[in-house]
Amino acid sequence: MTGSRVVVTGLGIVSSLALDREGTWSAMLAGRDGLDRLTRLDLPAEPAQIAGQVALEPARHQTLCDRMALRALDEALDGLRPDGDPARIGVFQGAGTSGLPIAEAYLEDRLAGRRGQATGPAYQSPCTVTDALANRLGATGPRGTIMNACSSSLLALGQAWERLAAGELDLALAGGAESLCRTTYAGFSSLKAVDARKCRPFSRDRAGLNLGEGAVQILLEPLDRAKARGATIYAEVLGYGASMDAHHPTAPHPEGEGAARALAMALRVGGLEPSGVDLVSAHGTATPANDGAECRAIRRALGAAAEAVSVTSTKSQFGHTLGAAGAFGAGTAILALRDQVVSPTLRLDDPDPACDLDCTPLSAKERRIRAALVNAFAFGGNNVSLLLARWEGS
Repeated sequence: MTGSRVVVTGLGIVSSLALDREGTWSAMLAGRDGLDRLTRLDLPAEPAQIAGQVALEPARHQTLCDRMALRALDEALDGLRPDGDPARIGVFQGAGTSGLPIAEAYLEDRLAGRRGQATGPAYQSPCTVTDALANRLGATGPRGTIMNACSSSLLALGQAWERLAAGELDLALAGGAESLCRTTYAGFSSLKAVDARKCRPFSRDRAGLNLGEGAVQILLEPLDRAKARGATIYAEVLGYGASMDAHHPTAPHPEGEGAARALAMALRVGGLEPSGVDLVSAHGTATPANDGAECRAIRRALGAAAEAVSVTSTKSQFGHTLGAAGAFGAGTAILALRDQVVSPTLRLDDPDPACDLDCTPLSAKERRIRAALVNAFAFGGNNVSLLLARWEGS
């Protein structure tokens, strides 16, 4: 795809490690995680009681998702007041649980014989967070709320890039926000996909994921516009790829066939050879099926260049933030490109031989990072890979 070059000019992160971007990133590089005993939900019957929880609560007339997303937006804007035509500002978000916590509270009230507040769930929909962000921005351009399971927010970033590269927008906000809820927690538990211990991506003894919550918002705009207003440029978006396994409702293709196509497509669209990639921010869920298949996909897509690539899984630090996971991978990859350092995969003491790449065990690693691929592979085999490049000032 040809057209305008697209760059990242704002980044906001609210995570279980910290309520801001730099606090989160510093904690990641120091080797800390935000995983702790589950207190957000009261689910004593569930065997897994560990999650990544954000130190915020819902506010008056604001769900936790709304509050996290708006806080991340404010950080991404960093005082910017978007001007120009509001119809050329777009908002693209990945969604997962959305208003489910409010619906759950209403159901709990009714089952207990209480009337409950029906207006809460009545006004909740998957696009509620997208609307709140657009209203804060004053944006009247296209809005997209993507529910593509765990690849939702990375697909949102890809679609925002497409509209900007085509010259249809002057500014776009893309990302995702996710809060813990009973339905999702119980669902993953019933699939036996949740580990009762802190998760261990790429490890021989990995036994499942930990769930997490948080928000990442990324501001994107055409390069010429960013330069004209003297914006801070964090990275460049080169393109993305998407594919479908058509293999199984929950399990990935064992050889990573569909995932490899998404990776290869991102490289092809971005016009980059595999040897130009130095970092892969992996989906890295710590489930037995995912991690080996993902490493095989990376090898299929990159070939011999895979030997020199650093791989990392942010889920060892945040848990799996579901619809927001791709945005978390992209946000932290942007910081890795900025600072030339790879965040660690924690608890990787005994790597699985099937995960035979440099998965950055235990400690952060300084290295040259020219470009990064960010992976998000969802249930149903919905694969997305985003290609980012370091901004060199040209």
